[in-house]
Amino acid sequence: MTSPQNPWQQNPNPQPAGYPQAPMGHPQQVPGGKPRLPGTVNFASILGLVVPPLSAVLSVISFVVLLVMLSDYLESAWSVLAVNAFFTVAAVVCAILWIVFSLVMRRGRGWARIALVVLAVLWLLYDLYSIVSFFLAVGGDFGEAISQPTVIIGMVQMFLVIVTTVLFLVLVFLKPSNDYFKAVQGR
Repeated sequence: MTSPQNPWQQNPNPQPAGYPQAPMGHPQQVPGGKPRLPGTVNFASILGLVVPPLSAVLSVISFVVLLVMLSDYLESAWSVLAVNAFFTVAAVVCAILWIVFSLVMRRGRGWARIALVVLAVLWLLYDLYSIVSFFLAVGGDFGEAISQPTVIIGMVQMFLVIVTTVLFLVLVFLKPSNDYFKAVQGR
């Protein structure tokens, strides 16, 4: 817009007439409406909707493969199967929680973001523990370990979890994400 005193002055952020100017750095809002979902929160929620279920499916596949491999020794390997069954069920439950909290986080609920951050940190710590345990168990002899299907599935799962969990944690705390959660909280 120009003013009579300075006809060459331009408004860098033109707004429709009658609407207040939005502060810089905050997500765009429809007057009286909800802030627009930023790409960072959108992508983080997509990670939360896709990766945990994929990880749970890999856990279930790994458990089934382990059952098939140990079917001849089922009586002597019950403790291994019980531990694996527990972690498989836990993976499925956590995947369900990730899906629910990711959908709620998309609506701008800060408590869902915090719940997902706690789940992400716990998942990351468990994954790091799994990686250290794997390296200690194989003792540098990767040849025989790599020939096992459950090991290959586990390595893919560990890599997937490390990369996506760190990416998720970064995305939910970038400035556009923080601005979005503040704007939704302030409405």
